[in-house]
Amino acid sequence: MKFQTALPISLLLLGAYSAAFAQELPSQKPGLWEVTMTGAKVPGGTRSYKMCQDAASIAAGRASAAAHIKNDCGKNSIRNEGDTWTTDVECTMSGMHVVSHSEMTVHGDEAFHTQVTSTLGTGKPELMTIDHKFLGACAAGQKVGIPIAGP
Repeated sequence: MKFQTALPISLLLLGAYSAAFAQELPSQKPGLWEVTMTGAKVPGGTRSYKMCQDAASIAAGRASAAAHIKNDCGKNSIRNEGDTWTTDVECTMSGMHVVSHSEMTVHGDEAFHTQVTSTLGTGKPELMTIDHKFLGACAAGQKVGIPIAGP
């Protein structure tokens, strides 16, 4: 799995959680977030970026993820136990069948840790971790929704 594939898949899976957030969890707070993805197929093993989000971009992301899940996923199961959310999804993305199992631990509204095991097509399962961390207010003049490469 290339990084170009890993990012949309991770966004889709996080979108499944975002749909759950809209119904059951506290909203993700507006501000500057750092996202770090780690996995064997991520170039260099880890990729990180920062993104400023406001209430409108968070709502738009949820709506987009919900539409994508509705249109492209035949299975979308979400369970909650304490601070851990478990999701199982089966989707078709760009003609490729994706089966994924994710476990996300929520740390208030300032951090999320997700472990994702995905199988693309008939390949072997791949593990990826995704960490979201709230960093505070966006910098003056920073554009909403534009990822900035991390360290």
